[in-house]
Amino acid sequence: MKDLPRLTQVDIEPFYFGPSATRLFGCYQAPLPGRRRSCGVVLCYPMGHEYIAGHRAYRQLAFRLSQAGFPVLRFDFYGCGDSAGDSGHGHVSRWLEDIATAVAEIRKKTDVAKLCLVGLRLGGSLAMMAGDQRNDIDGIALWDPVVDGKSYIQELISAHQEMLRQYYVQGEAIWTEEEMTEILGFPLTELMLAELSEVNLLAIRSKPANRILVIKSNREAVWNRLREHLHSLTIPCEFQQVPGPQIWKEDMNRVLVPSPILDALVSWLSGVYR
Repeated sequence: MKDLPRLTQVDIEPFYFGPSATRLFGCYQAPLPGRRRSCGVVLCYPMGHEYIAGHRAYRQLAFRLSQAGFPVLRFDFYGCGDSAGDSGHGHVSRWLEDIATAVAEIRKKTDVAKLCLVGLRLGGSLAMMAGDQRNDIDGIALWDPVVDGKSYIQELISAHQEMLRQYYVQGEAIWTEEEMTEILGFPLTELMLAELSEVNLLAIRSKPANRILVIKSNREAVWNRLREHLHSLTIPCEFQQVPGPQIWKEDMNRVLVPSPILDALVSWLSGVYR
């Protein structure tokens, strides 16, 4: 059996970028020599426990995209992962600025003519919102994006309460300079909760990208509403249902890589960008 290519330090360039006071940590993967495509890809992570659950899948996705010829930048938002800022300092408007910083960085590293944002869960929502603010994003690929922020908050609260019941522990609020609420081990400030509640992909009225892919792993009714809304904006949009585990809902001791979903993302990007 032929050995699969391995992720190595040669393949990945870790570095910090952006303003000195708000440095972001990123990993850049150059395209496989001889397969360079006309589009660069920025991967937008989800938030909190979903970041942890999706990290391995994102590493694999970046590797597969680079093997297919795409220059790829995945990065940690401010206050997340290895970027500057404490975990309670991040919020939606700050993270939209981070996407702009990441877009500028990959353009500095490459000479690609086009750019595509790929986002999982809240990362997908942020990608759409960032595209809505700009006019230079050619493609957006969403993987089970958060469509409605208020429903998302309730989903997080329900998961947190179930975790407390399962492990028989008593939750406590986190108190620092400003009041914070702990959900699934991550602090959410009042600002974060307020901005999350305003996330609504059905409220987008401009054209965030020239083409959009939505990968969904379930049959929730919200996907039909999102499909109808995007079509009303006359955006070429493809919806694919790819059965697979909702990795952010899995036991944290199980780190899953849903290969069919990663394959679908790579296939779509490879078909659009030659």
